[in-house]
Amino acid sequence: MEKLLICIAIMILSADPVFAESDPGKVKDNVVSAEKNEQREESAFCNFKNGMNSCLLSLVYSTIKVNIAVIAGVVGGVAYPLSCFNSGVSKKIWDSSMGGTYLITEDILTGKEKPELFFKREREEATGK
Repeated sequence: MEKLLICIAIMILSADPVFAESDPGKVKDNVVSAEKNEQREESAFCNFKNGMNSCLLSLVYSTIKVNIAVIAGVVGGVAYPLSCFNSGVSKKIWDSSMGGTYLITEDILTGKEKPELFFKREREEATGK
């Protein structure tokens, strides 16, 4: 008897209240429940997939981006005295190479956010995009 009560308690606690959210006319043979479970599984899988892709791509992309930024920092530092201490030249080098995205996020992978990859272009800066 105790085992039966424990089983009933577990079933009640783990029950999914899908039927309370759905329309009464749509509930036939747990169709709504199955559809919602499939959506949850797809959503969980997509989140997992995007998270893993984000981590793996960020490992590769970030190392390349940091190396480019360090090299551009040195080049900009050398360009400053060579341009008769004109800060505009070195600032263009630094802004175009050091700015932008350093990590690939899930929003970038899903298209919600537009990344600024390795170098910014002057055309984009002039048009304000």
